[in-house]
Amino acid sequence: MQIKVVKAPTMKEAMQQVKEELGSDAVILHTKKYREGGFLGYHSREVVEVTAAIEDQDTKTVKKQRVQARTGRTDHAGRPSGGRLDIVSPAAPVLPNQVLSRYKTNGTETGVHMAETQSPSAAPPLPTGPKTEYAPKNQRGDEREMNRQKEAASSRPEDTEKIQQLEEELAQMKTLLAQVMSREQTQGEVSIQEALRRQEVDEEILKDMAAKMPAGDTLLDSLDGKAVDVLAAYLGQTVHFSKGIQLGQGRPRIVALIGATGVGKTTTLAKIAARFVLEQHVRAALITADTYRISAVEQLKTYSDIIGLPLEIVYSPDELKVAIHKHRDKDLILIDTAGRSQHNEYQMKELQDFLAVHPHIERHLVMSATTKGRDASDILDKFSVCRPDCVIFTKTDETSSVGLILNLLAKREIALSFLTNGQSVPDDIEPATSKHLAQLLLRE
Repeated sequence: MQIKVVKAPTMKEAMQQVKEELGSDAVILHTKKYREGGFLGYHSREVVEVTAAIEDQDTKTVKKQRVQARTGRTDHAGRPSGGRLDIVSPAAPVLPNQVLSRYKTNGTETGVHMAETQSPSAAPPLPTGPKTEYAPKNQRGDEREMNRQKEAASSRPEDTEKIQQLEEELAQMKTLLAQVMSREQTQGEVSIQEALRRQEVDEEILKDMAAKMPAGDTLLDSLDGKAVDVLAAYLGQTVHFSKGIQLGQGRPRIVALIGATGVGKTTTLAKIAARFVLEQHVRAALITADTYRISAVEQLKTYSDIIGLPLEIVYSPDELKVAIHKHRDKDLILIDTAGRSQHNEYQMKELQDFLAVHPHIERHLVMSATTKGRDASDILDKFSVCRPDCVIFTKTDETSSVGLILNLLAKREIALSFLTNGQSVPDDIEPATSKHLAQLLLRE
């Protein structure tokens, strides 16, 4: 992608210069007017500055286009060989959806008039609340038309390939627009994109976000009141959320917490139990199979006494089956398991045997946000033999970057259920939603 900035006394001359410099397929990214020269403002002259871009192509082809632009030669169909140019308002870089809708005026006198008559202050307003679609309202009609054309072309393989190429070019253009606009960002502001980069979110995800969201959204100040909703809209399409534990299925909800050692399973279990019992007055019972650590049993016993819940200690799968049957009248049964190393096959097999005693045990894999990315991916892969339904991320308060959560779950089907941010029971836990995760990723 080549970018060129040209200056001329008038918009028409600037557009002609763009055609000569970049050819007829150039796309206008930005235009603005200002005055320069003179003394103390006297005798200054008006200057039109246009920023344009074009895809890299063969040098010979570019020269041919320049010659055609100068001579006004036509193609075989009798159309002007100068092609089309995208005209945008001075303050509003064109977005890919708008490129399609404005082709009819590209390179014409009408198109030039559009650029000259737009007010520099006429920037499109940023979204004011949560969005169910990435594109602003005035772009959604274009997207619906594109979708209609895609459906119509689905039976024509040759058209499908062209559409895919067009979508890739539009995504690249939006990424480029974000880069160009970021250069004009107010000093001291931290955009959503930059805030995610500081949280160590993968560049691949940042590129995907730039391609799917309007460029202005990705560069919105992370402290802006709309930033959380903007990011939440993207996360809602990228990460699966279970919103905690849902009760009321006509039978007790049986939930087991599994995971490696030291990730905070016992404390997390106590937080969940306290939330349901103290806030929703749910009838619950606790079961612990973590008999490897005496301290874990004592810790959970203390919590059960405070909350006023029965606690069962089991040493085998058969005892776990009996304990579950004993509390079948409860609304919620929470099971604490011993920490397991993902590299220890015997321990993993033992955990599988415990979880196999009942067909309706919901498995939540507890992981620490302080885990290294490679290790976290390995844990999720190795614990997949236990078929976890959800992931809980703990200790988000103990790390300066939580991009690991997005990096890991953006590539998986597994849902995020809870986020914990401290040791306090029951306060430091919340059901995971796209908005909660967005707030966590945009924290200072």
